[in-house]
Amino acid sequence: MRRNLTVLAVLLAGLVGLAPPAAVAGTPSDVVTLITGDRVAVRSAPDGRSLYDVRPAAAKGMARALVHLRLGDRDYEVPGTALPYLGRGLDLSLFDLQALRAGAALPADPSTFGAALARQFKEDNARGHFGGTGLFAAGKSFALTGTRPAAQPRSVMRTVSVDANDIGGKPADTGVAFLYNTDDGNLLDPNENLNYFSGGTAKFSAPDGNYSALGLFWTADADGNPTEVRFSAQPEFAVKADTTVRVDAARASSKLTWVTPRPALLDDTGFLFRRAAKTGPALVVDFDAGPGVPIAVSPTAVPVRTGALQTYPYSRLVSPPGPGTPYEYVLQKAAVGRIPPQRYVITAQDVAAVDSTYFSEFSSLGLRQRSGMFSFEDSGGRVSHPIPLPRRQTEYVSAAPDLRWFGGFSKYVLPGPFAGWAGGQYESFHAYRGGTSVTEDWNRFPLHPAGGVALLPLDDGTAPVRPAATRAGDLLRLSITPFSDNQPGHTGFGLYGEVRDTVTGHYTLTQDGATIAEGSPVGATEVSAEQAVAAGPSTLGLTIDAGRTGPMYRQSTASHTEWTWRSRHVEGATLPAALYCARGGSGPDRACGVEPLLTLGYGVGGLRPDGSALVGPQSLDLTVGHLQRSTASPVAGATVQYSTDGVTWQDATVTARGDGLFHADFTAATDSFRGADVSLRVTASDTAGARIAETITAAYHVYQS
Repeated sequence: MRRNLTVLAVLLAGLVGLAPPAAVAGTPSDVVTLITGDRVAVRSAPDGRSLYDVRPAAAKGMARALVHLRLGDRDYEVPGTALPYLGRGLDLSLFDLQALRAGAALPADPSTFGAALARQFKEDNARGHFGGTGLFAAGKSFALTGTRPAAQPRSVMRTVSVDANDIGGKPADTGVAFLYNTDDGNLLDPNENLNYFSGGTAKFSAPDGNYSALGLFWTADADGNPTEVRFSAQPEFAVKADTTVRVDAARASSKLTWVTPRPALLDDTGFLFRRAAKTGPALVVDFDAGPGVPIAVSPTAVPVRTGALQTYPYSRLVSPPGPGTPYEYVLQKAAVGRIPPQRYVITAQDVAAVDSTYFSEFSSLGLRQRSGMFSFEDSGGRVSHPIPLPRRQTEYVSAAPDLRWFGGFSKYVLPGPFAGWAGGQYESFHAYRGGTSVTEDWNRFPLHPAGGVALLPLDDGTAPVRPAATRAGDLLRLSITPFSDNQPGHTGFGLYGEVRDTVTGHYTLTQDGATIAEGSPVGATEVSAEQAVAAGPSTLGLTIDAGRTGPMYRQSTASHTEWTWRSRHVEGATLPAALYCARGGSGPDRACGVEPLLTLGYGVGGLRPDGSALVGPQSLDLTVGHLQRSTASPVAGATVQYSTDGVTWQDATVTARGDGLFHADFTAATDSFRGADVSLRVTASDTAGARIAETITAAYHVYQS
């Protein structure tokens, strides 16, 4: 048995998830194609966790559901249509992301195999039995070459029979069973953790000890779309001899129900089951059932005594059709120790009311991902949902002391066979407080370069953020993302673009006026660099040029930003837990200081969600600050210029309002029926000699009423 088993996580995803491709991966090698044609983009969090953006090849049915498993040092992504065939025609190795990233050859063509498997699933679902026919006739099976041999038992093994009747009340021939040792999560290897039901039984071979069993059942209609999901758990039992336990689907008698203050319709829903051992990794089964699919679970009355049990449902509910500002509920409720009944009454104190605006200069169908993770979770990510743009809506989001949210927004979906994100933003982990109201703006123009901002308390190391510029000794590190918006904690997709876009980018780093580094990181999400600088005190300068044009981009198409600041050798500095300098061998490296670069935030008065303002008198609120946790000197002043033709520049009237806040007034006039684009040019400085100068081309649009 393999001893380094870490996490078993199952994620059946009903749409595309997890984060924008630009946020997930900066190089093509970080994207793999499964045998079913689905694609998975991979990124690593600072603490070493792997996060995923799963892009199903299918538009509907079980084929668009994805099962994520993490076993030891291996990660797997399994489409829902493949799950019933694991061990009876499909080898788990086919979905080994590390092997696929390393270039392992697939035994079939992904462009045709996924559709063939979906047809096979539909046929087998109709007859109530999976395997042995069609693709898998005459014992045909599929696996990657070089599959590792099965582990050999190291102790006396018992037969554990997990018996079940399915949702229809018959001995189960569909569904998946999980067996988990709650003494030591490393004890069983992947093949020993998971099995399928046949004739009402799933059999396992396991040594003596304490265990948990789970039966996962679903039904599907004639087209292969899931129609019901049930979790039936036996959270705790002992094995001292050959043992039989039951997980009948009928035990899953508690249907997930939300009672909300305002009328709402169930859109997307799921349930997470996490069983942790006294030592070693946890078992996680996370099933996102998709739009409107009912979920029922088996309540338990007695808390577990060995290890830990955590569960929670998660759902997105939307407002009924009708006039007024649309709204939605994004809800999660965690339980510890036992599985409670699944009827939840939500009050105003359970949620934060988020006034959200999603800006887009074009009408389009975008994507929004909002993912919640509790402190007990090892990894996470929720599916994204379509959102018509531009849009304003109210979002009622669950708030709890140990619940952290992250996600992103895509202005549109990339064309082609695989869904992908484009032209949006993603956000740092953050928390909400129940009973409060907050405002969030996504892609609010003008877009410009920005760095990461930690939104959690600085002593919270749950999800550390890398500042835009740090120095450790005489090593300077940069991480700045072009085309970010003006919401703290948001960063854009940088210099990533699709084939029909024209994306340009260049940076230059100077020390006392002499160039010491430069590059053109087109295709990357960030302008990222590590550069040794001279030890003595000096003036550093950084210039970033970024351009992005294409069918979906009309505003904020280019920016030119120049920073200068005084820098010196940094020794003995340590960042707080919420920030980090670089990835270290044993976790985030925090031995550095943040450089005193100036930052800009723009607030155009009267800006509509389509990125336009009424022609005539214009107002601009400008916020000048410094990078988070840098040594901040008082802001000395700021200037603002504007242009409606990109050639002739005029001065705006700027009023200082204290604490780095400035207000600019000017008049944008145009004779064009179609209005005009307003370009902005801003400078600011502090009393320590730091300076920023930024020009944004076509920052926003003005129109005639």
